[in-house]
Amino acid sequence: MKLILALVTLAAATPSPLAFSGYLFDAVQIRAPFRPAWDRLMKDVQPTPDWLREFDHNFDGVSGAMTPVTIDNKPYFVSFVCKPTDCAGKRFIVLFTGEATKALGALGGKDLPPAFFGAPTPAEQEALTKGF
Repeated sequence: MKLILALVTLAAATPSPLAFSGYLFDAVQIRAPFRPAWDRLMKDVQPTPDWLREFDHNFDGVSGAMTPVTIDNKPYFVSFVCKPTDCAGKRFIVLFTGEATKALGALGGKDLPPAFFGAPTPAEQEALTKGF
């Protein structure tokens, strides 16, 4: 009985990605579950712009709130980080699956067509593109 109570207490204390609220810099500083997905995605973003590399290094920069969205009846979180002096022109949109096991991204801006990373589906590409 004590073991069951301990497991229930631990489960209640462990934050679920589906209940996460905060900003991108908060989410990616958490070691799990968002951070591993972010790290895998950043390996795909080549070449990485200086401002995005800096954010990836210290998680300090202009970023948006983690907003829940639904794509093809599945939960996701979407957010962004942008170049501090040119947020409209240079932006990286990130889309996390609902359980934060995978991250997808799009790099672009108001005058730049998006480059997609992480192999998003067409529906996921559409959601990423809305972030511009």
